[in-house]
Amino acid sequence: MAMSRVLTISGQKGGSGKSVTAVNLAVSLALYGKKILLIDCDPQGSTTKWSGIKALGYQFDLASVLNGKVTIIEAIMNTQFSCLDVLPSGFDLFSVALKLAGTVSNEKILRLFLEDIEQDYDFIIIDAPSSSGFLSVAALTAADWLIIAMSTRYNCVEDFHCLLKLIKYVRDTHKTPLKIARILFNRCKANKEIDRFLVDQNLSEIKDLVCHTFIPEDDAVKKAIDTNIPLALHDIKSPASSAYLNFAKEMVLVFK
Repeated sequence: MAMSRVLTISGQKGGSGKSVTAVNLAVSLALYGKKILLIDCDPQGSTTKWSGIKALGYQFDLASVLNGKVTIIEAIMNTQFSCLDVLPSGFDLFSVALKLAGTVSNEKILRLFLEDIEQDYDFIIIDAPSSSGFLSVAALTAADWLIIAMSTRYNCVEDFHCLLKLIKYVRDTHKTPLKIARILFNRCKANKEIDRFLVDQNLSEIKDLVCHTFIPEDDAVKKAIDTNIPLALHDIKSPASSAYLNFAKEMVLVFK
């Protein structure tokens, strides 16, 4: 197998749909037969809970890897999807990150760990925290590509420009080729809503990066979150689930 595509899902504001996007993109790609590793890089552990692996139980997580207790291979969990593995997270990651944050070179630690397993996956998807702290920078530094989750419900021009500065920092400091792959809008009604939002936010220049697919408002998403399972396990025929499958197809074509 060729080296995997490493994608970090980022959103500078909570509520933009970052973790939901990470979980459901990973699941959708797995349903297309792609071998996927989903990494939860957020101490809140939303991606871990929503991927459904908590019910299966896990002994180790990303914190265990970063503090040297286990190898990354030992911490990876299988899921109910044959093509999807998860590297879980928990609040212990917060204290580990505090210890690592004092040294700039440590920001590259996740990228170095991934070198041992990149050949085993088609895509590695990293859920980054909504901040500019150590874990966010480490998640960006580990990837070559960035998917930005946005919502028309929030003003985002300042957040977007902060993210651009963070991308520049990662490129300049760690000499990585980090690029924006696509921008995905969540909880939308129509493409016209996105177009109006981009104009209102003075972000028309990024229109070419916006996915053709958007994720519609759908009660099925909340119900899947409430039951801590991916949307495809709750209702694969729901509008949002169909949209995530289309989004995954779009990503496959982007990286073909």
